[in-house]
Amino acid sequence: MSDQDPLNLAKRDSEAFLILGAFLAFLALVVLVATVFQAPGHARVVNCGAGLTLLLIGGGMAVWGRILRRRFSK
Repeated sequence: MSDQDPLNLAKRDSEAFLILGAFLAFLALVVLVATVFQAPGHARVVNCGAGLTLLLIGGGMAVWGRILRRRFSK
């Protein structure tokens, strides 16, 4: 199997999506935990929104990586 095989590239993409999704989800959790300890105000709302956005993006990437992994592992 060559390095440019489409199946090999798809497997690498699924791994990349999983790793990046997990990193973004971890980063989102750090932001959300830090938001709890912040003083009430505008910054808390902005940080909560940013944390939730990062969590959605990271979760979506991780789910897409799992879908790709299952699709090409069969």
